[in-house]
Formats: sequence, C-alpha cells, structure tokens
Amino acid sequence: MNPPDLIAPPDWIALSRELKSIAEAGLRYSEGPYDRERYLRLHEISSLPMQAVAPDFKWPQEFGYATPKVDVRAAVFDENDRILLVQEASSGEWTLPGGWADLNGSPAENAVKEVREESGIEVEVMKLIACWDKDKQGHPRQPEHVYKLVFLCRIIGGNLATSHETSGADFFSADGLPPLCPHRAARHYLDLAWQHAANPSLPTAFD
Repeated sequence: MNPPDLIAPPDWIALSRELKSIAEAGLRYSEGPYDRERYLRLHEISSLPMQAVAPDFKWPQEFGYATPKVDVRAAVFDENDRILLVQEASSGEWTLPGGWADLNGSPAENAVKEVREESGIEVEVMKLIACWDKDKQGHPRQPEHVYKLVFLCRIIGGNLATSHETSGADFFSADGLPPLCPHRAARHYLDLAWQHAANPSLPTAFD
C-alpha cells in the first residue's frame, strides 16, 4: 500500500462521468426491475462528485450507452491569410465558429452550418485538421467528455454578420488576435490551422 502522501487525488469529473455511463448502460440493457432500481440510484449518485463544486448539478438521464459529445470548429481564412473568429454574445470572448454537432448532419455539414449561422460566411470543408480530446488540450474541465473536430474550410460566399449567439465576426492576423474563449478555442488550434492552410497535405492531428 502506498503511503498517504504518494496517493494521487481522485479525478472527480472522470469518476462522475464513469458512474453516469455505467448507470445509463444498465438502464438501457437491463430488464429486471430490481436491477433497474439499482441503476437509477447509481445515476443519482453519479452527480454527487460534481456537487462538491456545483451544489445544484444533476446529470440528465440520456438513453443508451454514454459516449463523448462532439464539438465541431471551423478554420476559415480570407485572401489575406487572416482567420475568421466570432465573438460569443454570452462572454464577449472570441473563438473559431462552431459548437455542438447537431443530429442528422455529418461533422462537415455541421461545421458549414455553424459558420453560416454564427458569421454569415458560406464555406465548404477542405479537410479535417484535428480530432482532439478536449481534456488533453489545456481547456478548463467541464462535466461532459468532449471530442473537438477542427476543419479547414474555404470561403465560397456570404458576408460577415452576427446572430443571437454572436456579437461580432471578423478576420484576424496572427499578431492581432483578440482574447480567446478558454473553453472553445486555444492559440495552438489557430497556429495549427495556419500551418494546414499553408500546407494542406499535412496529416490530421489526433490524440
């Protein structure tokens, strides 16, 4: 047994996610009433680790086997090699256009839709720049486990505009970037996007 000062502290977010996943898989696949009762209780318990920092937190009960959520982001460049960023109406911070992937659309279709809705720009997807686990990219932790897909896109039309989600949309040079949203974007996302724009034959990054 390790001495107490060498025992790593528990990852409460990871524990909470795993308990939720086990509970929802059990509720999906078990048939016995007593088993279902136990899994319902386990689902209630799965929120407790999160409530240490967010007392009102409660996991929603989702159907089926729990999997990571998907966040799509689009890297779009103008003729001056400036990158498109949108300003979040909720925080005033800037990010690559994108968001949660909607049902009934491919990842690329979702990226095109998000760019149009958040910035007014029409694009087509050229390639996948990166497929990343958000937890491994230096972002603040959040309850959901998230995969981030970053696509390189080409402008085919439209004009800059805002939406109910965005209070700004503009193109920025590498040495003139605004404050980035720590949850939705990171400088290394943008730097990698510039590299792929200059050399589209680069392989997709992943972790």
